[in-house]
Amino acid sequence: MISPEIPVPYVLAYSGEAVPQRLSFAEDPMSGMLRLSHRAPRPRSDWTRGVLLARIRTHQRGEVMWRMLNRHRQWQCMIRHLCQVCAGPATDPATGRLWWVITETGFRATESAGGLTNAPPTCPACIPASLRFCPQLRKSATVYTVGGVEFAGVLADLYEPGPGGQAVFAGERNVFVGWEEFAILPYALATQMVVRLHGMEPAPHLSPEAALVVAS
Repeated sequence: MISPEIPVPYVLAYSGEAVPQRLSFAEDPMSGMLRLSHRAPRPRSDWTRGVLLARIRTHQRGEVMWRMLNRHRQWQCMIRHLCQVCAGPATDPATGRLWWVITETGFRATESAGGLTNAPPTCPACIPASLRFCPQLRKSATVYTVGGVEFAGVLADLYEPGPGGQAVFAGERNVFVGWEEFAILPYALATQMVVRLHGMEPAPHLSPEAALVVAS
């Protein structure tokens, strides 16, 4: 049983939301090339920017999967700049900047004040409890505000065509595939969105608990 003190982040997956990914390769009607597809495709919702999206339910039933994110809710938080814990706005109304908790394992620096992450933002009201209860954040976490967010690509599982259009797992999971990697996107099953953060600054005006930097 989950303690009532421990918030269950909005972005987490539940065991009852899992959907079997029945995959195959089929011809793309636009390009004529093979691309990864669900066996019963839904053209209006299965793909975005040329990559196939993993299917998932969203009813939040079953056991909380503490180490897994629900793809739909993760994308929703990224696109709408919502807090991954409470699903409220993560933007500071006074400055227009977004609040973000960064960990060593969930961030890759690509510039002096920016980089790639698959972790959605966290609003300042939810940061203290997140730092207190999340084991990963207790290992290494720093709170920033962010000036800009750019959609960079996806984390994906990679497949290759097999006999009769079968989709054969290529042995790579959670691979970063950028939106510009057009040769790889048709072979990818996207599970999470990755964004590039710009203008990162250490978070100001936080309580001592919320501003805590936890080092391993």
